[in-house]
Amino acid sequence: MNSQTNYYQDQPNTGVIRRYDFTVSRGTIAPDGYELSTILVNGQFPAPLVEANWGDTIQVTVHNNLDDEGVSLHWHGILQKGMPWEDGVPGVTQCPIPPKKSFTYQFLADLYGTSWYHSHYSAQVAAGLFGPMVIYGPREKKDYDIDIGPIMLSDWYHKEYFDLVEEIMKPGGNGVVFSDSNLINGKMNFNCSSVAPGDKTPCKSNAGISKFRFKRGKVHRLRLINPSAEAIQRFSIDGHTMKVIANDFVPVQPYDTKVVTLGVGQRTDVLVRANGKLDSYWMRSNISAICSLGHAPAALAAIYYDNANQKKAPKSQAWDIPDPGTCANDDLSITKPVMKLPLPPADKTIELDISSFQNGSNVTLWKLGGVAARTNYNSPTLLLSKLGNHTFDPEWNVINTGKAKSVRVVVNNKTPVA
Repeated sequence: MNSQTNYYQDQPNTGVIRRYDFTVSRGTIAPDGYELSTILVNGQFPAPLVEANWGDTIQVTVHNNLDDEGVSLHWHGILQKGMPWEDGVPGVTQCPIPPKKSFTYQFLADLYGTSWYHSHYSAQVAAGLFGPMVIYGPREKKDYDIDIGPIMLSDWYHKEYFDLVEEIMKPGGNGVVFSDSNLINGKMNFNCSSVAPGDKTPCKSNAGISKFRFKRGKVHRLRLINPSAEAIQRFSIDGHTMKVIANDFVPVQPYDTKVVTLGVGQRTDVLVRANGKLDSYWMRSNISAICSLGHAPAALAAIYYDNANQKKAPKSQAWDIPDPGTCANDDLSITKPVMKLPLPPADKTIELDISSFQNGSNVTLWKLGGVAARTNYNSPTLLLSKLGNHTFDPEWNVINTGKAKSVRVVVNNKTPVA
């Protein structure tokens, strides 16, 4: 097994089980200085890093210590071939984990690279219930010296996730909410003077930012992840060019860029050589103001070379690269996979339109393929199918592909938003 192995068909089986024990509970934190009761994993935000080698088995036991909320965890990008019940989607692959109960996920790390995991219960991801996941793969060449690890770029809200859902779903609303902050690895300084009049929530303007060490002359690998609820992120490092080497779980032919754009859920691995003239630099992630909704879109972290004084703020200048407003990633002509895999001929093609509308109660809803989907948490479709019940409610939006072995899905966004 090496970097030329078709990872969709062949994977090693190391026999190693990587075990994790997660307790999901509520706690009060202030990642940007504004205090908020939110959902933590083992008392942490972001949640703990899950690490494995390609071909390992990942086993995560989740204890739901919440009082009145279900929980599930989805392992973003993992295909779950032969084990779809491990995918963590309530109403589809499982029932939510009930309060004060536990559930163990176990699946094969059959792809490698950078990813993340998150709750798929309601909008808990907006409450910060997410964490990074790294699966280490084959490495035939030494193209970097230091692995900095995951860097999570996330929008942040000063309201409970269920209040956000209620605001989005209220009659007469426009179906949108604005984030209050933007975070890098769970930190940023919020301007407490902008808190709404009458809001007595404790707030500290200088909460602190994330800091990273670079070693001069060395090449560093940064694993960028966008776990945002809504935001498109534009990431850059003052005075440094980045070399993109992977998108999601796909190694790509390296190319240079000064700005990396990540949509929600996306990951990009970059290499950065520490060849700057200064001792410290700003790392930036900006929510695209043209494409996303954020009151404070700019996030900062600091990079310090070698023994630079971490008490001094960097004085570097941002790249002068305007937001193109395309609300898209780098052009596909640039992002070429290292391993070119031919697509099998499609036995069936399905075309689905995404659209929004207001229902009879004047609530803004979304449709996929003409259906505003609503799942039944108590009756996962996978379980019903296993029990021989193939009659599904239309609002579950189950698509029957018949005996097709290869399906092409064409998705058309008919809405004015990305």
